[in-house]
Amino acid sequence: MAEWRPRCDPCGIVCIVSIYLIIIYTDYAFINWIVLPLNCNLATLGLSISVFQLILILLVWSHLKAAVSDPGVVPHPTHGLDISAKQLLNKKDDNEDHNWSVCVRCQMYRPPRAHHCRICQRCVRKMDHHCPWINNCVGELNQKYFILFLIYTGTACAYVLISILLSFIKSKLDSHQRM
Repeated sequence: MAEWRPRCDPCGIVCIVSIYLIIIYTDYAFINWIVLPLNCNLATLGLSISVFQLILILLVWSHLKAAVSDPGVVPHPTHGLDISAKQLLNKKDDNEDHNWSVCVRCQMYRPPRAHHCRICQRCVRKMDHHCPWINNCVGELNQKYFILFLIYTGTACAYVLISILLSFIKSKLDSHQRM
């Protein structure tokens, strides 16, 4: 296993704290300002709140997994590699391309499609980007959780938007019935 450790990047820590404060406030606002004023029956109210809570639980789970998972950090070799070792690494295989390169910042060999993260100061396999919102790189091993986090965030936003629209429509219908 590689020497992966979470970053203590101040920007990343502020972003993570901000995300969880936003999630807590969204949960509070959704229940108190959107769902409860609808005055629906208890089953509809419970279902609406339960579905939103499930979405938020999945959102938090995927965020935590993306934030604390190893993104695919290239391990430092236990012993120095020489030129002959690099020639062995460049052998062609039928399924994979083994064109390893040397990272100019780490001064170590890295596999194809690995890139150096200037924030983490490590090379990461199939690195997409360093995301301050998870305070981690998005790479080969945690990209799935990052994509799930984005999907659940979009789902939560869509659910709140639909609930707001339904609340607005219901209030307009109620105001027309009173006239």
